[in-house]
Amino acid sequence: MNGGLWHLIGSILAWLLVAACVGWLGWLWLRAAEDRPGLIKRWLLSVPPLAFIFLYVGPRLDEGGALGAFIYVGMLVAAGLVLAVIWAPYINDLFSRPLTNIFDGGRTPPDKEPLTSMVEARRKQGRYAEAARLMREQLAECPGHFGGQMLLAEILADDLHDLPGARAVIAEILTQEHHSPKQIAYALTRMADWYLKHAGDVEAARDCFERILRLFPDSPQAHMARQRLAHLPGVERELQRPKVKLEAPRADPHLGVRRTPSSPVRHEPAVEEEVRALVEQLEQFPDDNEARERLADLYAGPCGRPDLAIEQFEELLAQPHVPEAHVARWLNRMADIYIALPQGEAKA
Repeated sequence: MNGGLWHLIGSILAWLLVAACVGWLGWLWLRAAEDRPGLIKRWLLSVPPLAFIFLYVGPRLDEGGALGAFIYVGMLVAAGLVLAVIWAPYINDLFSRPLTNIFDGGRTPPDKEPLTSMVEARRKQGRYAEAARLMREQLAECPGHFGGQMLLAEILADDLHDLPGARAVIAEILTQEHHSPKQIAYALTRMADWYLKHAGDVEAARDCFERILRLFPDSPQAHMARQRLAHLPGVERELQRPKVKLEAPRADPHLGVRRTPSSPVRHEPAVEEEVRALVEQLEQFPDDNEARERLADLYAGPCGRPDLAIEQFEELLAQPHVPEAHVARWLNRMADIYIALPQGEAKA
């Protein structure tokens, strides 16, 4: 009696375990399915043939001799064909999907993008506050989108002249870990540009570029930040420089009666003064590529020192993370200098 009871309890527990596993797998299957109503419909259509197989055909396969076995096997095949018709589209899609994903990119939906066309339309109409509000609504649906956040910061800084608001957006971008170093450096560079353009705050701009150097010390972004830092004092002078009155050149009243034409007078700063200023700039900012390239041009031209010009170009080429376009331009300038030298064709 006790043995039969325990056997019954064990059978019930085993069936419950099987039912729980089947239910759990079915839930995972249903949650991952794209066409959930269609999957449920196939499950319901599969119940009658499965019940026919397990409850009617299965117990009778051993009955009726060879003729009975033949009849019941035929019933089993017929029920299997019904199941095949029900599940054939799903099975075909299951096995063909890896191949079709190669060509169509799979069924994973693309990342949701904010609709910036409405925002840009409001900007063109001069409705800047409404444009900023719409952009915030779009970012609520697409949080962390870099382009959308930068557009919002641009509207705040350039259109609404709200530098604290733009700075808050950039600060939020810096806290998000999914952005690339190039995007982070771009955001800080744009913030520095806004400081210079709208507030004339050179120190705040300097902090932005120095932060790029701290975040990405040995990178192309750091190289560009050093170039901008080298020109910040020039920007400061530009902001404080008084206006210059421009006058149109006057023609020589005696030009037609002179025996020899006079050479035009050129009001340019002395080459020595410009070279001295460039050297001082490079002593303070050795990474100023623009100043070093200008110094090399002066050495190669008015100063008549091609050897010093070559040294300057070698300094430029020795820098890490230099853009390829700059490297090609400097190599071409070096080749021009070598060609002008006696027996310099080989080096060119």
